[in-house]
Amino acid sequence: VPSLSGKVELKVRCLGTVEVGQVIQKNWQELIKPTKLEVQTNQPAERAGTVVAEPLERGFALTLGNALRRVLLSSLRGSAITSLKIDGVLHEFSSIPGVREDVTEVVLNLKAIALRMNGEGPKRVSLKANGPGKVTAGEIETGHDIEIMDSDLVICTLDKDASINFELTVENGKGYVPATQNVPEDAPIGLVPIDAVYSPVRQVSYK
Repeated sequence: VPSLSGKVELKVRCLGTVEVGQVIQKNWQELIKPTKLEVQTNQPAERAGTVVAEPLERGFALTLGNALRRVLLSSLRGSAITSLKIDGVLHEFSSIPGVREDVTEVVLNLKAIALRMNGEGPKRVSLKANGPGKVTAGEIETGHDIEIMDSDLVICTLDKDASINFELTVENGKGYVPATQNVPEDAPIGLVPIDAVYSPVRQVSYK
């Protein structure tokens, strides 16, 4: 039964006069434990791969696979963009002069950017661009301690003579944090909070 303190209590009742400690110790010693771990990465990006652990006790593969999937998707630390400020824009339902996408679409594109930040945050970075043409994640001025992993991701499209000046906040965290929790107490007018998906792992399957 899961408790509020984040631990699990198992209430075990054994048959006859057998002690619980003896049962656990005996079965743990006889349990088949994996002795081989193989990691296969998909070239050239090495951003996907397959991990194989064997041998396993019969019926334990799905149990272990499900547990590892939950950990990889929700418990790993990573970096994400948590807020956006645009010159001349007051809220996320506004339009940006000369930009084909509205603020909501821009936010969705920013949320999809995979990045890595060394050290603690929050840190602010800027994105300045002039039209015409597409603006990509690689144009974000990050400095030496933030790395954009997918620099070709398109953030927005500018018309002729259009220009943008974005200020982005990057933070480290774990799991998923909704936009409502990414609003600082001293948030300036026009700050647009963004849902943060911190986990560096986006998809896990097992068999």
